[in-house]
Amino acid sequence: MELEDVKAEGDSTEVESDSPVSKKQKIEDEDEDDTSMEDESDGDSTDSGRAWSVEAEDDDEVVKPPNYLNMRDPDPEWDKDSYDDYELVFDSDGREGFPNDEEYEEFCEYKTMAFENRGFLEDPFRSIYPIRDLDDIWSERVNVTRRQYLANIASLCVKKLNEEKRLSVEVVSIVRANLKAGGGFKLYITFMAREHPDGPPVEYQAKAMDFAGGRKPPFPILCRPASSMP
Repeated sequence: MELEDVKAEGDSTEVESDSPVSKKQKIEDEDEDDTSMEDESDGDSTDSGRAWSVEAEDDDEVVKPPNYLNMRDPDPEWDKDSYDDYELVFDSDGREGFPNDEEYEEFCEYKTMAFENRGFLEDPFRSIYPIRDLDDIWSERVNVTRRQYLANIASLCVKKLNEEKRLSVEVVSIVRANLKAGGGFKLYITFMAREHPDGPPVEYQAKAMDFAGGRKPPFPILCRPASSMP
């Protein structure tokens, strides 16, 4: 799965018809700077931390649905979740973008859920989409299934975890994975692991940067039990 393949897959991702996103006429991904965390440009400091904004004509008629402002993450480092540096904040006048209080509340609930899951569930507001068809081939260059490739990346993160904390965690199987495409892929992998050779499977999360064309080796960002997520 090369960069172009993933972009096309992300662009074609459909949101369920009963989701708050579709009710807001969808989020226009092309309005966002969909680059890697290292490459994302700084936004206007007056909008820092705000979750969305609306644009209006002089007569206050809303002409554009609320758009999510990409958070700018620092360069990735081990065991540092970039979400820790941000807080989800809603504009006080944001209610103007919705026809009624019920839809506005649904929108806020959906966005809050996406933010609190820190990329490990689909977050269309940040252009984070699920990797589908895990038994398909990852790419022509890397001729293994997506499931196997993700297991390799998860194992890289587990290896780093074991080295840092002197543990013996091992990957058992991939549950699901999400991806944010840009100058590199940010992978959010949920998998089952064993913390001891005879232990029961436990749900874990791993996050890593993977770079298009293999121009850099994958970079493990974090690995943790899912139950320990803040």
